[in-house]
Amino acid sequence: MLELARERRVQLFVGGLCTSAVVIGVFSALAQRHDIAPWQFLVVFALCVVADRPLLNIRSRHSQESLTWSEMAVVLGLFLVPTSLFVLAAGAGVLLFHLPRRAPLLKRLFPPACFTVGVALAGLAVLLVGGASHGELTPRRLAGLATGGMVFAIWNGACVARIVSLTQGLRFSDTWCAGLLMRSLVSLGNTAVGVVFVVLVEWSRAVLLVLPLLLVLLFAVYRGYLSTVQERDLWQQLESAARELNCLDEREIASAAVVRAAQLLKADRVELLIDPVEPTGRPVVWSGGIHGLEVSGQGYPGPLGEPTGQMLHAAPLEGPHGRIGVLRVAFDGPVSLTKRERHVLRTFAHSVSSTLQNAQLYAEMRAHAAVKEHEATHDSLTGLGNRALLHDRVGPLLRRTDAAGAQCALLIIDLDHFKEINDTLGHAAGDVFLQQVGQRIAVALPDAAAVCRLGGDEFAVLLGPLAGPQDADDIAASLLDVLAEPVAFDGLRLSIEGSVGVACYPSDASSFDELLRRADVALYQAKESRGSFAHYREDRDASSLQRLSLAAELRSALIDNELVVHLQPQFDLSTGEMVGAEALVRWQHPTRGLLQPSSFIGAVEHSGLVRDFTLAVLEKAVIECARWPLHGRPLSVAVNLSARNLLDRQLPSDVADVLDRHGLAPSRLVLEITETTMMSELEIVEDVLGRLRRMGVQLSVDDFGTGYSSLAFLQRVAVNEVKIDRSFVKGILVSDSDLALVRATVQLAHSLGARCVAEGVEAAALAVKLREIDCDFAQGFHLGRPVPAEELRRRMLTRPVVLPALRERSDERRRLRAVAQL
Repeated sequence: MLELARERRVQLFVGGLCTSAVVIGVFSALAQRHDIAPWQFLVVFALCVVADRPLLNIRSRHSQESLTWSEMAVVLGLFLVPTSLFVLAAGAGVLLFHLPRRAPLLKRLFPPACFTVGVALAGLAVLLVGGASHGELTPRRLAGLATGGMVFAIWNGACVARIVSLTQGLRFSDTWCAGLLMRSLVSLGNTAVGVVFVVLVEWSRAVLLVLPLLLVLLFAVYRGYLSTVQERDLWQQLESAARELNCLDEREIASAAVVRAAQLLKADRVELLIDPVEPTGRPVVWSGGIHGLEVSGQGYPGPLGEPTGQMLHAAPLEGPHGRIGVLRVAFDGPVSLTKRERHVLRTFAHSVSSTLQNAQLYAEMRAHAAVKEHEATHDSLTGLGNRALLHDRVGPLLRRTDAAGAQCALLIIDLDHFKEINDTLGHAAGDVFLQQVGQRIAVALPDAAAVCRLGGDEFAVLLGPLAGPQDADDIAASLLDVLAEPVAFDGLRLSIEGSVGVACYPSDASSFDELLRRADVALYQAKESRGSFAHYREDRDASSLQRLSLAAELRSALIDNELVVHLQPQFDLSTGEMVGAEALVRWQHPTRGLLQPSSFIGAVEHSGLVRDFTLAVLEKAVIECARWPLHGRPLSVAVNLSARNLLDRQLPSDVADVLDRHGLAPSRLVLEITETTMMSELEIVEDVLGRLRRMGVQLSVDDFGTGYSSLAFLQRVAVNEVKIDRSFVKGILVSDSDLALVRATVQLAHSLGARCVAEGVEAAALAVKLREIDCDFAQGFHLGRPVPAEELRRRMLTRPVVLPALRERSDERRRLRAVAQL
C-alpha cells in the first residue's frame, strides 16, 4: 500500500509538471511575435538538445541526480532569442534528448517538463531584473540573465529533490540538502560561463561559429575538474571513515562501518556480517543505514544472493587465514557502482576487516587478562576465592568494622578424613567432594565478605561486620551441619566431618596476620575433638602454637633423619625366648631432645605426612631386623600402621620395595593394625591387607577388644596375630571377668589359627598367669623396656635374650610330660 501511494504521488507531481509545461508552451507559441533569423533558433535548439547531457552524476541511494550545463544554455538562450521562443525550443530540444532513452515514460517526460517550466521562470526573472528579455546588452540585462540562470538552477534542484523524496519516502529537506554544495558550485560555474559567452557573442557574432568547439573543450575540462573534486571529496570521506573505525569495541566498529558505508556509497541499507569463529556457530549480523544500526543479532537474514527487489553489492572481509565476513551494500532500485565506487567499497572493507581483527585480538587479550586476573584470585577447582582474594577483601572489611565499632570474624574450615576419600575413591571423587562442599559453604553464607579455598581441604570464610563474637560462633555451629550432609558421587553417599576454627577482630586480634594465625590456632584446637568448632582462647594459645610449630618441623625431621626407633622385645611364654620386637618411633628433636610418640603423633596425623612418616619408620625397622643375628628361630619386627595407611592402595608396593631393598624375608615383618581405624572402609582395608598377606607379611590386630565389630573383622580378614590390650591384661590377677575375657580371646585367636600376644605385662605373676591360659607371646616393662636399636643388637650379639624364670618352668613342664609318657 505504501509503495502504491508513493507511485500515485509521483504520477500526480509529474503529471502536473507536464501540464504546466504544455500550458506554458501553448501560451509561448501564441505570444510569439518576434522575427528572428533561423540560425538563431537552430543554435538555441541545439543548445537545449545537449543542455541535459550530464557533467557529473550525483547518486542519492538508488536515485541519481545529474549535474548538467543547463544553466549556461539557459543564460545563452535567453540572450539569443526571446523567452517565448526559447520556451518552445527548450521543451522540444530536451524532449528530443530524453525521448529515445530506455526508461519509464514518467522518467522521460519529467526532464523536458521541468526544463520548460524552469526556462519560463528564468525568463520572468530576466524580465523583472533586466527590464527586457531581448535587445541591447546592458549591465542590468546581464544581471538579469545571471539571475535567470540561478532561478533556473534553484527550480531544477527543487524539482529533482521533490521527485526523489516522493520516490524514496524521504523528507524534502533531507533530499534537497544532499549534494547541495556541489550542486550550487556547478550552477554558479555554469551561470558564470554562460555570462562570459554572452559577452563574447555580443562582442562578435563570429564566436557562434566556434561555439560548438568551445563547448566541447569546456565540457571536457569542466567535467574533468568536477570529477576530480568529487573523487577528492570521496577519498577524504574514506579517510575520515577509516579514522572513525579506529576503536576496539565490535559494536562501535559495526556502527561506524554501517553508517560510513551508507554515506560513502549512498546506499539504502548496509549489512556487516561477521563469520563465526567456530565452524558450528552462526554469523553475527549488523544492519542499518546512514542513521545508524537498526538490527543486530545471530544468523543471516537470507542467502548471500540479491534480496527480492534490491540491488546488492558485496565485498569480502579478508583475514590472515581466509574470509572473516562480508560487507554488503543494498539499494532499493537498480544501481550500477562505478569503477571508483567499487574500489572504494573494497578499500573500506579492507579497513573494516583490519579493525575487526584488531578488535578481536584485543578482545582475546582482554579475555585472557580477565581469566588470568580471575585465576590469580580464585581457586580453579571450586571457583571460590583463594588467599589472594582473601587478602584483597580483608582490608576494606577491617576498615568498615572499625568505622561501625563492630566485629568481623575469620573462620577456617578443615575437612576431617578427607585424605581417605582421595586414597579410597581417587582424586576425581575428592575433587567432586571439594566442589560440592565449597558451593555449600558459599550458598549457606551468601552475605560473607569472602568464601575462599586456602588449599587442600582447607577453606576460609570472612564475615562481618558482626554485632559480636557470639554471631561468629553461631555461624560456625551452623556450618558443621552443612559439612555433615553426605555428598553423592558415582552412586555413593560420602560423609565426612569438618572442624572450624574461629577468631574475631578486634576482640581476638588487632591485625589480619594475627587474625589468621589465631584462627589457625583455634582450628587446631577444634581438630582435637573432630567434627566441632573452637573459638580462639588465649589461655590455650601457647600449647597450640607449640603443636603447630611441631607440625611445621615434621617435614624437616623426615629430611634430616631425626626419627629413631626404639625396640621393645617380645617373648614366647612357653620357652622364654625372644621371638621379635615392636618398633616404637621416637623423635630426636634438635632443641627439645627425645620426644615420645604422644608428643607428635597427633601432629603427624594432621600434617598430611602420614605416608612419608610410616615409610621412614618401616625403613628403619626393616634395616635393624636385617642386622639381627640368627640364633635358632628367625626374629620378627613389628611396625604400627595408621588408619590412613590402610586406605593407601600403594602401601603393599611400598612395603615390598623396602623388603627387597634390604633383603628381609616378608615373614619377618609384622604390621600391626588397630581395629578402631579400619572398620569404616572395610572393602579397601581387605584389599590392602590381602595383598600384604599374599606377599608373606604377617598381620597383627593391635589393642584387640577396644574397638568395635571385632569379631566381624576377624571373620573377614585373616590375621596371624591378635594382641590383647593392656587394659584387659592388667586385671587378670584380681578380676575374674578380665581373666575370662582374656582366656576367651586366647581361645578365639587359636581357633582362627592365629597366635595371641599380651601387652602391658609389668609383673612376673602376669606372665605366669598368661602362660597358664596358653597365651603365646607377651611384651611389657617387666619383660623388657623399649631400648635403642643399637643396645638391643648389642645384647643379641653377647648372649641370646631369654627369660630365665620362664625357661626354668618350661624345662620343668617338659620333664613332667616325659614322665607322664613313661
